[in-house]
Amino acid sequence: MPTPPDAYLRDILAQAEQDLAAAELRRAQQARIVAGPLNSPETRAAAELLLREIDRTITSIRANRHLIADILA
Repeated sequence: MPTPPDAYLRDILAQAEQDLAAAELRRAQQARIVAGPLNSPETRAAAELLLREIDRTITSIRANRHLIADILA
C-alpha cells in the first residue's frame, strides 16, 4: 500500500501539534471552571463531562500524532 508523501505527513503532523496545543489550553480553561464555584450540581456535572470529553480528544490527538510520527520514522 503506498504511503502519502513525507511533506504531506509533516503538514498533518504540524496540524496535530497545533490541535494538541489548542486542546491542552482548552483543557486548562475547563479545569479552572470545574475547580471554581458553579451554580448547581447539574452545571458541575456538565462542566465535568466536558472536561472528560476534552481529555478523550487529547488522547485521540496524541495517538494520531504518534501514528503519523511512526510513519515518518
